[in-house]
Amino acid sequence: MRNLSAIILAAGKGSRMKSNKAKVTFPLAGKSMVQRVVDTALKVDCSKIAVIVGFQKQSVIDCITPDERLEYVEQTEQLGTGHAVMCAKDAFEGLDTDVLILCGDVPLLSAETLKNLVKVHRESGASCTLLTAFLDDAGRYGRILRDEDGQISGIVEYKDATEAQRAIKEWNTGIYCFNSRDMFDALSKVSNTNEQNEYYLTDTLALLRAAGKKVSSIVLEDLNEVTGVNSQAQLARLEDEFIAQVREAWMQEGVLMHLPETIYIEDSVVLESDVEIGPCCVIKGRSVIASGSKIGPTCLIDNSSIGANCKLKGQNILINALLDDDGSMGYAKRIIND
Repeated sequence: MRNLSAIILAAGKGSRMKSNKAKVTFPLAGKSMVQRVVDTALKVDCSKIAVIVGFQKQSVIDCITPDERLEYVEQTEQLGTGHAVMCAKDAFEGLDTDVLILCGDVPLLSAETLKNLVKVHRESGASCTLLTAFLDDAGRYGRILRDEDGQISGIVEYKDATEAQRAIKEWNTGIYCFNSRDMFDALSKVSNTNEQNEYYLTDTLALLRAAGKKVSSIVLEDLNEVTGVNSQAQLARLEDEFIAQVREAWMQEGVLMHLPETIYIEDSVVLESDVEIGPCCVIKGRSVIASGSKIGPTCLIDNSSIGANCKLKGQNILINALLDDDGSMGYAKRIIND
């Protein structure tokens, strides 16, 4: 079985964010978007991860936890997704690996979805397997083209599509699994003769089919997994939906929350059953709250450990703190450690 690798596209500026910061460095529930993508690639046991950087490359590198499996490749010019992936060719020289193509601004793609994508890719013997989805109005996403046998024949980008093609409801999520050698061979033949004068990664599919290679796909049902972030408003909505899922999961495990929609909990937090949390609390980082503890309203708990059966009256701040079992804190008391 081939090794599994990943290429993460993280070179863009993200002008619609209206910010001087690189888009992929923006946090979602306490982690940068690109860090979440890296974490997912590591969860599916990628032995090599090439992160394509460009705009403010050092800030992108700095927001990712170091790992020996990571390598950074610079894209000095923004010439399209195909060009971005081609920049990683030297990093994969001599390798014959399955390679995932992931987007640094699509932070909620699950490891389970990627495992399924890789499984279908390997079982089908395809050169490329892509993740598609359906929308009644697929907006400006690229459309999936299929032949009379239902096989994928290519992808057309929205700007290059005819009106009939724009009516297609199946769209390209931008997530792929390729055979690395087939991918780079096809990319060497891609031209930039299109509306945007860019080298499209999507053009490789038609080239692979023309070379007699197989292209397969799977359909994703949960569109939140492939929701990309292009604006501050989109990021806020995605974070809100994600944290709502985190809260729901903990309530299913026996945590009592009062006015849960006002409570911010990052997914790195660990709670035990019979914890009670009041309104307007913020619980962040590697915080742990043990069973039977009651957290009053408007508390901030960051990278702190709270033992069993503790009582926080409210408006408390704990940062890098340890509160032993049966501990208590009066109103507005603080424990802050640098």
